[in-house]
Amino acid sequence: MPDPQQTHLLDYLYVLIRWRRLIIMGTLLAAVGAAGISLMLPERFTARTILLPPAEEPKGLGLSLLAGGGSGLPASLAGLVGMSTPSERLLTILDSRTLLGMAVDRFELMRLYSVPHREYAIELLSENVEHELGRDGSLSIETTAPTPELAADITTTLATYLDSLNRVHRRRQATFMRYFLEQRVRVTRQELAGTASQMRSFQQEHAVVDIEAQTQAAVEVVKGVVQELTLRQVELGVASRSLAQDHPERLRLNLEVAELEGQLGSLVGDMSVDVASAASTALGPPLRQLPDLMHEYAELSLALRVQEEILGFLTGKLEESKYREALDTPTLQVLDRATPPKTRSAPKRAMLTLACTAGALVLTTLLAFMLESWQRQREAQEGRMSAIREAWKR
Repeated sequence: MPDPQQTHLLDYLYVLIRWRRLIIMGTLLAAVGAAGISLMLPERFTARTILLPPAEEPKGLGLSLLAGGGSGLPASLAGLVGMSTPSERLLTILDSRTLLGMAVDRFELMRLYSVPHREYAIELLSENVEHELGRDGSLSIETTAPTPELAADITTTLATYLDSLNRVHRRRQATFMRYFLEQRVRVTRQELAGTASQMRSFQQEHAVVDIEAQTQAAVEVVKGVVQELTLRQVELGVASRSLAQDHPERLRLNLEVAELEGQLGSLVGDMSVDVASAASTALGPPLRQLPDLMHEYAELSLALRVQEEILGFLTGKLEESKYREALDTPTLQVLDRATPPKTRSAPKRAMLTLACTAGALVLTTLLAFMLESWQRQREAQEGRMSAIREAWKR
């Protein structure tokens, strides 16, 4: 008994052999046609350049420097917090119609692409330019053109225009920052002048130069006056008991006590109530005027120092902005310069011919089995019709 699987394989082999001319001719025609079409397609060449963008710069004014901190996030973390990196900004410039339009005008691509409008040429050039951002931050630009030289020239020109526009963008940013800093410097100087005027008025009104040193000196003087006044008061008390009221020694002590009380009053102010209380409390409460003055003096001094620090910081940033505005050095480093490619990038004739040949082989094989099936069904139907006619004749 024959194996059913072997029978099926023989049936398949029979179909392939029977329709071999269709399969072979169809496949050959497809291969020849694909080869002919691939020869008719225009050749395309792709040139490539690799650029290294500039290092990450501090964002804004770098106010963290005032606190002794860093100047910004690392470039590797910038994307995680929504900040753009220099490479990403370069991609935006590279996709801009300004840069592509400059290349279209430079190489007269409207005539090369045979389009009536400049916008169409820009769109076609955009389709022929590919860029990729590497994990290390490098930027690669690939341009496809009809000739190797044109592909290399367009790629090099795009890199040059990209660097030029990036420098213009940086100078514009530096100009805007300079305008802002100049305004802030003017305002800060006005505020500093106002605070300095308040400090000067305060010092003139209260006769203050260095309130801490003056307070310490005043305390020492008051201590000496109090000690001397206390001693003279003791001597006067003893003299008042042993000497007559008009005795010269007693009169001298009265004059000394009165003079010391006057000096103490001028030092302590109108806080003292009587001589005894002033003498006993001169080292403490009578000087309680000074905390208010020291507090006001400290506030003015703090405001003055803060504004001086801010002015110094803004002045430094202003000079930095002026430097960046005048800086006109290349911002991109060319790692791999674009050179005319030696081999074409399209069309892939071998791949195209092989793909068409394989597709034609599959399609003609399927067509052969379909034709074989249709023919067998037709023969079976004709056999049934013949049997019916013979049976009818009987």
